[in-house]
Amino acid sequence: MSAVRATSGFATSARVNSATRRAASSHRALSSRDSRAASRTVSSRPIARVAPCVHRGRPLAMKVTAALPPAAAGPAVGCLFETLPFGAFIGAVLGGAITSLASRLWSKRHLSNATVTHADTPAHRALMDACPHFSEPYDAVDVLRNRHACTIVASLLRENLPIEYQREVLRMPDGGHVTLDWPIAVPPYPGEDDVKNTMASLGAVVVNDDERQRADEREAKRERERMDDIIAQLQYGAAAPARTNAFAGDSALSPDGVPGVIGVAGGGGAGGCGSGGTGCDVDLDATAPPFRRAIPDQGRTVLRRRLAEHWRTIPDDAPVLILMSGIAGGSHDKYLKHFMRGAARRGYRCVAFNCRGTANSPLTTPQFYSASFTGDVRAVVDEIHGRWPDAKLFAVGWSLGANILTNFLGEEGESAKLAGAVAMCNPFDLNACDEALRNGFFGAVYSRAMAKNMRALFAPHEHLFQGLPNYDNALVASATTVRDFDEAVTRVTFGFDSVDAYYDASSSRLSVGDVRVPLLVVQAKDDPIAVTDAVPRDVIKGKTTPGLVVLVETESGGHLGWTAGSEAPFGSPWPDAGAMQFFEACRRGVGATIGNRSDGRSAGRGDEADADADVKRGAEVEADVAVEAPAR
Repeated sequence: MSAVRATSGFATSARVNSATRRAASSHRALSSRDSRAASRTVSSRPIARVAPCVHRGRPLAMKVTAALPPAAAGPAVGCLFETLPFGAFIGAVLGGAITSLASRLWSKRHLSNATVTHADTPAHRALMDACPHFSEPYDAVDVLRNRHACTIVASLLRENLPIEYQREVLRMPDGGHVTLDWPIAVPPYPGEDDVKNTMASLGAVVVNDDERQRADEREAKRERERMDDIIAQLQYGAAAPARTNAFAGDSALSPDGVPGVIGVAGGGGAGGCGSGGTGCDVDLDATAPPFRRAIPDQGRTVLRRRLAEHWRTIPDDAPVLILMSGIAGGSHDKYLKHFMRGAARRGYRCVAFNCRGTANSPLTTPQFYSASFTGDVRAVVDEIHGRWPDAKLFAVGWSLGANILTNFLGEEGESAKLAGAVAMCNPFDLNACDEALRNGFFGAVYSRAMAKNMRALFAPHEHLFQGLPNYDNALVASATTVRDFDEAVTRVTFGFDSVDAYYDASSSRLSVGDVRVPLLVVQAKDDPIAVTDAVPRDVIKGKTTPGLVVLVETESGGHLGWTAGSEAPFGSPWPDAGAMQFFEACRRGVGATIGNRSDGRSAGRGDEADADADVKRGAEVEADVAVEAPAR
């Protein structure tokens, strides 16, 4: 077995042919394993990997991942029956037998090499050197190599992690709303100590007597300011001077638990809810339960205080990660939860962004979301940047969320407030993907399933859209495919002349060349929805301008399946580990200070000295990221 293929732009035909030999100098660390990988089947022996996480020079957490034992598959198998009558009983009876059979099936693996495509610059190579996971073989569960089997089985069997969220409803400038789900409690990995109700291991501020005293002082200061405001209103009336945020820069002193401000960038303005406005200034003492004639807004009081307590458990400069799901998805998606757990255990401040109407989010205006509309993403990024101005912001998107994220980054260019992003299963060319959904049996199955989910999200709000020009509720009710739904709702509400025009204008293949921040794109070549023909490889190969864009493609994986790696098929998808390495590299600024100009050397070639240097750098990065240990 040979090393990972690296495809480079600005290379002669001879060098391109050489690159296809899968001998990338920056990925030769894999070659020493060739003799051991002669067999196409991987041993089922679990390997434990312990990754110490560091923030501000101190350990944050110890992440332990291993091949899932049969017993760990129980929750995943049980989810198959959770919606059935007596589902728990059926799962308990059949779960063991199914798990035993599955453990035999997933122990047989098929090895292949990921294909890495990027421009031929030292900066791109340095960035990929910092992501050794993509130099490892893609060890797909052999029985799930079929693209439809991988897509469907992974969707059904992947463990649904019991993450506890606290929801925040964020008002958009046009009066609509999106929701942010903050993970209050994240379950541990198998074998990891349960820290469900504390974030101390992630660098949390431990509450002690001094902290309680500071909290009392904070409350006393707020009371004094409230009295000052009342006196000012009595003296000056409407001309009273506006309050400023006296707590900015210190989350421990801020009543909102953030060092910045809340409720300004997201459309709240001076009257918004948070330290940036006065919309949340409710006198709790004025109204006491039980409530009859008046009731305080508990979303602005009780829940806001709970979020403030959660936000203070993580350092102010900890990186923030925004997670964006696929079509009709949200914070409940299993793949999102697994990525969130991995990031949270590494000290990231995570938040799931739910588009309008998704994940039971309220739809308050006759406006859904679309593949082309980036206004909500922009408002959320601005809002979070305002709250934690000194923290680095990152984002990860899947499927339609990846397309929206890429469009946003292309539109923002150098003004983007993100330090890095990851896009997985990006459809890139919506017309090409629509054609794939309209052809074949499985294409129709996927399209009908997604359309059913979209109609279910839309149904409770259909009366909001009555009276809009060109809107016909009968078309929505009869929509059986994604294209039908987009014709009935999306095209109409966003002002496109036709569905094809909407798909063409919304395709992120048009904007990926304008991205100016590091972007990792991960695709499966056999994806039945985000088809491989839609991937703009030539654009990515030739992109040497600021903004390092790297494409990683696996031979199999289906759509959001990727049943490979130590946690397959019930745990995290295979790309997650490499994506986290990519984010960590962006945090360290890898490649940021290296010139982007092509040095004329193909990413697939290099002399022996360069190869040895690359292997040494890869080994150093591997030592920083993970230490292999024998299985327990």
